[in-house]
Amino acid sequence: MTNNSSEVILSIKGLNKTMGKKHILHNIDMDCMSGEVFGFLGPNGAGKTTTIKIVVGLLQSDDGEISVCGYDIVKDFEKAMSNVGGIVENPEMYKYLTGRENLMQYARMRGVKDKSRIDEVVSLVKLSNRIDEKVSKYSLGMRQRLGVAQSLLHKPKLLILDEPTNGLDPQGIKELRDILKQIAHEEGVCVVVSSHLMSEMELMCDRVGIISGGRMIGVYTMEELVSQSNGSLAEYVIETDKPKVAAAEMQLPESCISYDPETRLITATIPTEFEKDIIADVNANIIRAGCKLYSVHRKENKKLEDVFIELTGSGEGDGQIG
Repeated sequence: MTNNSSEVILSIKGLNKTMGKKHILHNIDMDCMSGEVFGFLGPNGAGKTTTIKIVVGLLQSDDGEISVCGYDIVKDFEKAMSNVGGIVENPEMYKYLTGRENLMQYARMRGVKDKSRIDEVVSLVKLSNRIDEKVSKYSLGMRQRLGVAQSLLHKPKLLILDEPTNGLDPQGIKELRDILKQIAHEEGVCVVVSSHLMSEMELMCDRVGIISGGRMIGVYTMEELVSQSNGSLAEYVIETDKPKVAAAEMQLPESCISYDPETRLITATIPTEFEKDIIADVNANIIRAGCKLYSVHRKENKKLEDVFIELTGSGEGDGQIG
């Protein structure tokens, strides 16, 4: 995971972009660190791909500053890009060549002269047993891994992948996720992954930057998002034969209890900090009052997807161009 000695690899300050009459990006700010998987998360059309295309030089911004390893992408474009590897949309391959031949071709284009580097990246993305087969025989997941290998050939400090798991099956997603975490945590690379799937980010990322409608909502560690989904209060549903009597004997504030005489269900809201002790006491008090206790269950917390929807305001991206 990330630590305090991590350095800023990608810095974005005050990024704005307008296309025609649409203001696509509004003052985007974020820093991404070495040794972390940083999730760039937002609904479809929120502005993720536009931001990434500006970072890698495929689009120009209206204003703002972007630097990679301290190099400004406008003033020192070549030095900045020498530290960047990435896949925007789909990795481009020569399907009639083998995986190794594709990497050799790309190595020549990037000026990578160390032939052993090809074996290193192939091993890193776990393609050693298939690298000498033609790409036309590769599954989508294998092509995606070959694309990652290609992006790592020149030893970049920043790896950017735009929606890399699109179209992959669950096994392919897990394999790619494990590879990206290894690249970040063991190789010290800053890995930036865009996605619109909170569940995917939860399993892959150390931190996430959330964007919606072209505006940054905030940057959060996964722990911070999980705590938002857990909340400070827990709701319990208790079924008993005498809900009125039981509610009076639970020794909780009246504002924390409600009950329905017809269903014989009591809803109790208690602080999560002392949750286990409080619910144990509540159960004991109900039984001591001579009530039958049929069932006690905790209501499910908000899922991380719910937190994401709340933070972004909607799942539609507010009609922005991605």
